[in-house]
This record gives sequence, structure tokens and C-alpha cells, in this order.
Amino acid sequence: MKLYLSAALLLAYLIVSSSCKESITDSRPRIIRPPQEMIWTADTIKGIGTATQLLPENLLVFAPNDAWLVCWSDIARGLIWHFDGKNWNESNIAADVGGMRVRDIAGYSSRDLWVCGYTGDEIFLAHYDGSSWTKYNTNGIKGDLLDMCKDADGNLWACGRKGMIMKWDKTKWIYETFKTPTFPNSEFFFKSVASFGNKTHLLLTTIRETPWLEKYYYIAGHTNNWNAVDSIIIDSPSTKIKWGYRGLHSGISLWSHGIFGLWQYDGNNWIQKLSINNAIDCLYESTSDYLIVVGDSKTAMHFNGTNWINISSIFNISDHSFIFRNVWTNGYETFICGYGNFGAKEKLVVWRGK
Repeated sequence: MKLYLSAALLLAYLIVSSSCKESITDSRPRIIRPPQEMIWTADTIKGIGTATQLLPENLLVFAPNDAWLVCWSDIARGLIWHFDGKNWNESNIAADVGGMRVRDIAGYSSRDLWVCGYTGDEIFLAHYDGSSWTKYNTNGIKGDLLDMCKDADGNLWACGRKGMIMKWDKTKWIYETFKTPTFPNSEFFFKSVASFGNKTHLLLTTIRETPWLEKYYYIAGHTNNWNAVDSIIIDSPSTKIKWGYRGLHSGISLWSHGIFGLWQYDGNNWIQKLSINNAIDCLYESTSDYLIVVGDSKTAMHFNGTNWINISSIFNISDHSFIFRNVWTNGYETFICGYGNFGAKEKLVVWRGK
């Protein structure tokens, strides 16, 4: 990862801590509303300088006035942002720990947070205490952590490349590697982790390049006791997609999402609940009759317990390739963030509705 901050960009650094324009005023009673009845404001988040790329990756919301956004950036700045109810401000992790790539964020409060990713060819973990970031000593473990979650007991889980699974037991990170039933000379990685019921659930991807073959696993279990519950081999256009292999979400139910839609786990099988031609990148379930999914090709839909309603028109986007990357909602207020052409330029935008 490149680290640089030229003198020419210093002024931009001093003034870019937040590019949010707070404009919501709503005197209506605070009640649960469908997205199409909310009042929305759009916050544009900018990196350092006009040439910096900034893409949303993961969103963690503790409250509507306490949210964290992890971004990809082509420099080691603008990786982590915090929303305080009025402004988005950069949490400059690079100033505390040096160069790295942040993939995901999880934790207990804005004074007790963890992020994961990689630095060089080693995994990266760091803790935030409300004022500064501290790099965790991983003892040189090689790899890349891709996703995180918190379970009902307060343990944190992280997963990544080469079948890597890590658990924070509130005192230390425990490391193990899942022995993957994969192809010889193939790349394999855990794409997503979620806690639901009394188990930790993971999605594993394995890819063989020559000849090309993809295989996906749904895995569940506990430390040192993992079970490959089911698999999908994609070897023809007619292959049945059994679950969404882009990601998991734990709410009232366990969900998976990805290419062609959304699936709900009934304890034995994945049941497809939404079929679309695009890919779903994220979902959030606040109640069984209030669920929002977002994804590629400006996909944004709301489930009201009976019907799926397309809500993409709310955001006035003409770019058909616009990607809605993250969503959070409690029914009273909603965050949706995405990236693409918004107006005349490519932008990272966070919409807040209430």
C-alpha cells in the first residue's frame, strides 16, 4: 500500500475531515416508516485531494448518531470514518499504526473497536479505545483477514484467506486454519462470517484457474469443530445456486446474499426469498417485516412483510452501474451508502433517512 501526503495536498488534508452537509429537518413524530416515506439527506465523503479514490466497504452502526464506515482508498488515508450525528470525520488510523489495508470493523462501542485486514504479507488487527488505534501483535501470521462479526456472548470472529479463522475471547485472539476440501493449487478464502443461534457460520470460496472451476462451501460450527454443511460447484451456466455466496447477515434469521438474490436459512436448507438478475451486496433486517437489501446496478429494495418494493428511485441516480454497498436500518432511521456517478462525478455517498 502506498503511503504519501505531498505538500500540495496538505491544505486539502486540513479541510477534508468531513464533507457531510447536514440538512435534515423533520418535525414529524418519530415512528417506524418505510424508506419511501422518510426524509433523506445525501452526504458526500471525499478522500485527500481530488485524485484520491474512495470506495465504501463495510458499515457498523451503534446508533443513528454513532456510525463507522470502512473504505477502500488508493492511499493509506480515508480508510475509516465516524459519523457523530452531524459530520463524517476521518479516524486517521495510519497516523497511529502505519501502512495497512482495513477490510472490516466490529466491536462493542466507539470506545472499544477492532478492525482487521492486512499489512504487507501479514494479517492486520488493531484496537481503538476512543482516542487512538493500537496494532495487535499477530506474531507474523501470513495472510489477509476479510470479514468480522460479534457473537451473542461478546466474542469477535474474523476470517480470511487460506481458510483462516480467528476468535477474540475478550482477552486474546485465537488462531486456527480450516482444513479445506478444495482443489489442488487453488485459491481459497473465507468470504464472510456471521454468528447465529449457537454457531458461527462461514462462507468459503475456492477457485481453480486452470481449467477454471469455482466451488463454494457453507460451513458452521465452533472453534476446532467445523462442518462443511453443503457445497456448490459452478461448472456450467445451469448450475443451481443454493445460497448467496457473497455474504452472510445475522438478524432475526440467518441470511445469505449474492448473485441472483437473497436466501434465508431454515435450520436445514437455504430458501430463496428474493430472485433478481443483479447481485445483492448487503442487507439489514430490523424486524421480520422490515428488511432492506442493496446491491449492484443501483439495486435497493424494501420488504414490508408481504411485498418487495423497489426504492432506488428515492436516490435520483441516473448511473445504472451505481453500486449500493451497505445498509443499516432500525425502521426509524436508515443509512445507505454507495459509489458511482452521482451528479456529474463519481462519488462515495451516504444517504441518511428518517
